Amino acid sequence: MKMPQSLNLVGALISMTASLCAQPTTLPSLPPESRQFDFWIGEWAVTTPDGKPAGTNRIEAIAGGAGLLENWADADGSSGKSLNAYNAAKKQWQQTWVGSNGGILELSGTLVNGHMVLTGEHAAGGRRVMERITWTPNPDGTVRQHWEQSTDGGNTWQTAFDGHYRKKK
Repeated sequence: MKMPQSLNLVGALISMTASLCAQPTTLPSLPPESRQFDFWIGEWAVTTPDGKPAGTNRIEAIAGGAGLLENWADADGSSGKSLNAYNAAKKQWQQTWVGSNGGILELSGTLVNGHMVLTGEHAAGGRRVMERITWTPNPDGTVRQHWEQSTDGGNTWQTAFDGHYRKKK
């Protein structure tokens, strides 16, 4: 008995699909730079330099370690999240921050002498504001996050936030 041509086509498609599904899928390996920010992963209690509670932060690896998700809760009740990933094509880290007050920051940068330094620029109140945030892993396992801003093109910088991260027990 001869099969109709449409059934032969269906059989061929099923066979081809099964063959493709059986092929092992290998993802490209992540560049070593994608692990440079791993020192920030964890559940943290964050204080100001004088020891006052500033908030809590949970940093988690996502997408098979290709990125980090920040989950910030400020001591005053505000919150925010950031997505951080190494962009191999641009050879830099990128962060997009969204705060519960509607604030958005887009930063990029690299590891500089063991410090993660991300910078960005945006308009605020009719003027340009430069942002520079530096994360420093300390030998005792703590991390310092120092956020600075400049409104004069980088000639002078003012501290916007100085957070000291200690892992929660």
